[in-house]
Amino acid sequence: MNELEEKKKQIIGIYSEMRLSMELHELGWQVHRAYFNEDIKFIIIKYWCPKCKKYNNQWIRHKKHNGKTIKCVTNLCKCCKKTELQVISRYLQVKTSEGIATNKENVRNFSFHPKIRYNMGKEVFYVWIAVFDGKYDKICHYYILNTKDVEKFDNINLPTYQITDNQKTELPIREDGTVLKKGSAATGYDYSVFNTKFYYNFRALEIETKNALT
Repeated sequence: MNELEEKKKQIIGIYSEMRLSMELHELGWQVHRAYFNEDIKFIIIKYWCPKCKKYNNQWIRHKKHNGKTIKCVTNLCKCCKKTELQVISRYLQVKTSEGIATNKENVRNFSFHPKIRYNMGKEVFYVWIAVFDGKYDKICHYYILNTKDVEKFDNINLPTYQITDNQKTELPIREDGTVLKKGSAATGYDYSVFNTKFYYNFRALEIETKNALT
């Protein structure tokens, strides 16, 4: 890859990550970018109120002091104003790809290969972003899954999976975001989960929290 192609790849990555951060922000997440670009790209947080049984923001208390109104951010729920909020964190590994052209005009081949290669628990997620050229802007498709869900479409027990970045899941994706690869009874893998469960699955970032804390 030459210098120009490498620069373009970096720009596409930054652009798609900014789009992702805006999607998360609209859903109420605070988005923090890792200072060093290691396996985890984003740390996102929300505040959960055990009494109200929902996500709420912090109560901002206003008090008079020396004739001025002073703003103080508390760790209490802004609704009930007496319950301490629990900080809910999620850790995202983000991968962006423009894929490789195929003999079909609106289909490209994408390779997804996570650096984190084992179940990291309910807080760690992959966000895979497939990027297409739109008429006026880039089209970003988000596939969001917990680390444990890789077992649905790949064999993480293969020795090669654990020791090399060359172990990849190749997926043909249509411009509308549909993954065209089919699973097989022989392997037991089901690639349809990319369309039915993972696609724009921002709710997955919250479901296990709600089940655990309600």
